[in-house]
Amino acid sequence: MKKIIYFFGILFICHNSFSQIQLTNTLVSEREVATNLDVPWDMVFSNDGWIWFTELSGKISRVHPDTNVQELIYTVPDVEVFGFSAGMHSIVLHPDFPSLPYVYVHYTNTTTTSKLVRFTYGINSNTLSSPLILIDNIPGSVSHNGSRMLILNDKLIICIGDGYVDTSTAQDLNTLNGNFLRLNLDGSIPSDNPIPNSYIWSFGHRNPQGLCFGNGKLYSSEHGTSIDDEINIIEENRNYGWPNVEGYCDSASEMAFCTSENVREPIYTWTPAIAPCGMDFYDHPAIPEWENSLLLAVLKDRKLIQLKLSPDGNSVTEENSYLINTLGRIRDVLVIPDGRIFICTTNRDFAGSPSADDDKIIELKNDAFLGIDDFNAEAFKLYPNPSNGAFTVKVDGIINPESKLEIFSVNGRSIFKQAILHSSTQINTKSLSPGMYFINVSNANTSSFKKIIIK
Repeated sequence: MKKIIYFFGILFICHNSFSQIQLTNTLVSEREVATNLDVPWDMVFSNDGWIWFTELSGKISRVHPDTNVQELIYTVPDVEVFGFSAGMHSIVLHPDFPSLPYVYVHYTNTTTTSKLVRFTYGINSNTLSSPLILIDNIPGSVSHNGSRMLILNDKLIICIGDGYVDTSTAQDLNTLNGNFLRLNLDGSIPSDNPIPNSYIWSFGHRNPQGLCFGNGKLYSSEHGTSIDDEINIIEENRNYGWPNVEGYCDSASEMAFCTSENVREPIYTWTPAIAPCGMDFYDHPAIPEWENSLLLAVLKDRKLIQLKLSPDGNSVTEENSYLINTLGRIRDVLVIPDGRIFICTTNRDFAGSPSADDDKIIELKNDAFLGIDDFNAEAFKLYPNPSNGAFTVKVDGIINPESKLEIFSVNGRSIFKQAILHSSTQINTKSLSPGMYFINVSNANTSSFKKIIIK
């Protein structure tokens, strides 16, 4: 997923739904959060509770998922919109945002180049300033510019397409096209990248459009030609075959190339092509049928796909489709920590047929799911809350060898873990930045969450 998701839940204000998805035992409601957008491309959840999103023209905005309040933050002035939806693409926020108020965006700035830029967000001014170019002059064209981004272990990972015109660039390690790139958050090249003095993490990609993290793995969706759209697990220094290999290594020439060039085959493909796009990892009790799944936005086939994963995350065991031809072209999927899902449509792009109020951001939610304040809430007590320096966890139950306490950031990162040996445990919080966190107390049989505010 874009952010690592654990079993969180938060009580939110209920809103009227306009449609529903009936799963085996769960009714998922749909609700419009934002309308009249112009090709929203990417969405990301911030630690302060907002959903930030980009639009093709260069707008960077945010919407609050509880109130639907929408704010235009900034319009990037040098975005070049042309071709097949080239323009403003992906966005990611610093893991400690807004304490470290950095916003990373990727966009085409000429008809032949794109760039990766870090802006600084001003909390008081509610806008962006101080652009810092991290990677400039990435070769680009009318399509296949990318992109999706995420930050993992303080490294930014971005996928860039082959540039559309010359497919051979995907096998050329001297270019940035057709690669997944990995960089430090200041734009420098990590010393542990597989190729010295190179941003390249993996190569041989045609047009990757989805990226998320789950099960300890990086998953990506990638457009094929008219055949062999792919779901890949991205691994360090692996070749993904394009243009010599499409989909699996299943012809004589492909098998020879795969053997000699260390090609990593996809874990799933589609023929004919469906145009898979943004993707996120779902693993939340709010919708049990979708736990341990990839949720995939689809453009050409105009639907949302659930790909159920094997327990180890290495293969797809089941495919289910929803919202078929009801919303149009779906560009991105975002899962937030309370188990709600947000999708955005891009019917105003080059291939869409927009309705009067397109484009949209839409919430998918199990209204019957009890939030974190009701999720086994009596299993332990937590005080003081808010906390300034330390807090105490008191467990009302049997302590066993598997009892443990874990602290998660609001975006799902595990930042602290320890065994519970006594019914009352004090935790020092001086190393934590101010903000909201989730406390999980669990043993072999139960798992309980509470929110805590650190001053």
